[in-house]
Amino acid sequence: DYSLVITSEDYGHYVASFMGIKHIPFDIPKRLIPISATKIRNELFANWNYLPESVKPDYALKVVILGTESTGKTTLTEKLAQYYNCSAIKEAGRDIISDSNSFKFSDLSIVAIEHSNRINKAVIGQSPLVIIDTDIHITMSYSKFMFDKEIEISERIYNSSRASLYLYLNNDADYIQDGTRLKIKDRNLLDKSHRSILKEHRINFIEVDGNWEQRFQKAVFEIDTLISSQD
Repeated sequence: DYSLVITSEDYGHYVASFMGIKHIPFDIPKRLIPISATKIRNELFANWNYLPESVKPDYALKVVILGTESTGKTTLTEKLAQYYNCSAIKEAGRDIISDSNSFKFSDLSIVAIEHSNRINKAVIGQSPLVIIDTDIHITMSYSKFMFDKEIEISERIYNSSRASLYLYLNNDADYIQDGTRLKIKDRNLLDKSHRSILKEHRINFIEVDGNWEQRFQKAVFEIDTLISSQD
């Protein structure tokens, strides 16, 4: 049972009256804390830090950069984060698995958990926009491609990866072999695996191709469009 409601809105009186409880108004003119739910919805970026951490994940705009190996995901992620002054999430797989040609099936579960933890931390950061280098679908694809097995993913981990926008980098980029990546033939087969997994899970993505600058400009256009759609 409730006996008291505290609001900063005139309608608090009606709510309290309807519930038959006491209403204590607090700063209805909003002079002490000049914010409202309407202002947050209309200007999310300007008012982001008025939101408590408990609800920030529900409002965060997550942009995932996808693609096979050596398509510029890491570079684009970093460049976009710098351009928008927002958080960037590094690919956990590159930190945990040093060589794409040699790792254990169990390593993929570690990658999935670590990547999810990084996302959960970033979405309560100083910007509602978060740029993410790869996601859980890529981990699932590696599992199928390298081991012909399906990795078990908890609903919590899978949901943490759900994004507002998916950008898929085409494999028309120059292939750079740094000694830790798959052979170019396997790299291109992995591209097909990624696309198959994304289709299976009904993930709609926007294709990004061209040279490095063209990829950046296309990504900026799509992210700007996403941000504008929130107004």
